[in-house]
Amino acid sequence: MSSMNGKPTTAASTALAVEPAAPADAAVAIAAFVDTHYDRLLRLAWLVCRDGSDAGDAVQVGLEQAWKSRASLRDEHSLRPWLDRIVVREAGRIAKRRRSLVARLFSPRPGVAWIEPADERIGDRADGMTLRAAFGRLSPDQRAVVALHLHAGYTVAETADLVGAPLETVRSRLRIAKEHLRYELGEVSE
Repeated sequence: MSSMNGKPTTAASTALAVEPAAPADAAVAIAAFVDTHYDRLLRLAWLVCRDGSDAGDAVQVGLEQAWKSRASLRDEHSLRPWLDRIVVREAGRIAKRRRSLVARLFSPRPGVAWIEPADERIGDRADGMTLRAAFGRLSPDQRAVVALHLHAGYTVAETADLVGAPLETVRSRLRIAKEHLRYELGEVSE
């Protein structure tokens, strides 16, 4: 698994370095690569998509894109943010497509509870459900910056780089998302 500072483990480094000339070695390297990053990326994609199957699709497409463009990764120490960027952008694209007229007419499918880790700061179950519902009503762009900044621990500048938006735009999305969540949770009066 990758460390918190973004340095990949040897399995991930090996997986990126594998040349397609050795099919058996490539298959092993791909499996190690996916196994190393899948759970973390699935949680991150789920925070943006708010749907388990969409998050799985985003991770699958993202890992395929990463594997195909692995030669463009110049510094193996930036593997974690590079993968996060690819998966979050794909999750955002999927989430935006889902917001079509038909999707807005019907209520969203229930989320997959096992993907989102429990957080003792939330309090009781009702508070957690209210928070999840409020978070789900944020736009995909707002969910992406909140997930990267508050969940994954990136700085605002790193988050801006990962989502490909100007720094002030990301700050604005974070501010609006926090205001929306505070309002939804009843922490701010009308």
